[in-house]
Amino acid sequence: MNRLLKVALIGVMVCAGNSSVFADDVIPESPEVAAAFKPYHDASKIAGCVAIVADRTGKVHYRNLMGYADVESQQSISEDNVFWIASMTKMFAGASIMMLVDEGKVSLDDPISKFIPQLNDWKVVEEKDDSHVLLVAPVRPVTIRHALSHTSGLAGSAELQRVAGADVTPLKVRALSSVTGPLLSQPGDKYAYGNQGMNVAARIVEIVSGMPYEDFLQSRFFDPLKMTETTFWPSESQVERLAGAYGPNRKGEGFSRGEVGFLTKPYSDRARRFPEAGGGLFSTTGDIFRYGLMLANNGELDGKRYLSPESMDVLRTAQTGTTNVNYSLGYHLRNGMFGHDGAYGTDLSVNPTTGMIAIFMVQCTSGDQWAARDDFLKAAAKVFPKQ
Repeated sequence: MNRLLKVALIGVMVCAGNSSVFADDVIPESPEVAAAFKPYHDASKIAGCVAIVADRTGKVHYRNLMGYADVESQQSISEDNVFWIASMTKMFAGASIMMLVDEGKVSLDDPISKFIPQLNDWKVVEEKDDSHVLLVAPVRPVTIRHALSHTSGLAGSAELQRVAGADVTPLKVRALSSVTGPLLSQPGDKYAYGNQGMNVAARIVEIVSGMPYEDFLQSRFFDPLKMTETTFWPSESQVERLAGAYGPNRKGEGFSRGEVGFLTKPYSDRARRFPEAGGGLFSTTGDIFRYGLMLANNGELDGKRYLSPESMDVLRTAQTGTTNVNYSLGYHLRNGMFGHDGAYGTDLSVNPTTGMIAIFMVQCTSGDQWAARDDFLKAAAKVFPKQ
């Protein structure tokens, strides 16, 4: 069998019913998924990929391990590799807020200033040119819903982040600093994708729960879901398993390795690095599968409920108001599926109607990850068993 299309015989697959590890299972590869990936690899656009097509019962119908985690050493990619999942991190910000909604501790339409009074001083850019900027008061409060749906008017990142770095200040400092940068539009009027709203929402989670955001995620999601490798601070051993990020070299004749420039090294430094709720998590295929199973089972897994059916309905429904953008609260909505992708192409997509869970784990720097992801999802929908 061609090495590019070779499927590992040993991997960790988790069953939703009893969380058993099926180390001896041989999961078939999908020729259709392999064919969708091959042009990107052949053109040196994506070095390696883990692609999973499963259902809500935990049955993995197809598993494709294709290409390399490390091109230079010719190390094949595997489910053991760690990935920077970037904006997939946003899913957890939305889910955390909805968990607090379920507990009656917050409402999506609560003004953010209810929890962070200093943010009552936001101004909105009304006019701007080379010679002047006119700021006016917001016509309505910025709400939690606005923050999580990218309709708050906030810039993509706080001014402090752009100067100091995305992850070198605590969420408290980062949220407060956002008031110094005016809103770019009236709350609710426009959709503008970014990370700042997620960080403000994560700070609210800290205030309401009384614990650091990372501890909330660990105790409410990662530990109970057995997501043992999902973290803002990958250990040295995890960094050694980090899949390389690649795109084509200048001549287009081979791969060129890139870096996770968004975050600060060393990634394991808990003293000087802090959670970036819009894009700071690292994870593995198996961990993302566990989270996808919870989503596919309407907020419940292994007899434990994480989110109410009502909250799941909210996460599967567009929350961008009159902007009519197909986005929820930290979740993309596309072609009947919901989930999120990350900057280097990682993606979780769940179809709530069919129960399909599609996972695409890549680290691509070329800009071709979105086309590759779409081609994978088309192939996944094609091969997923009809109910």
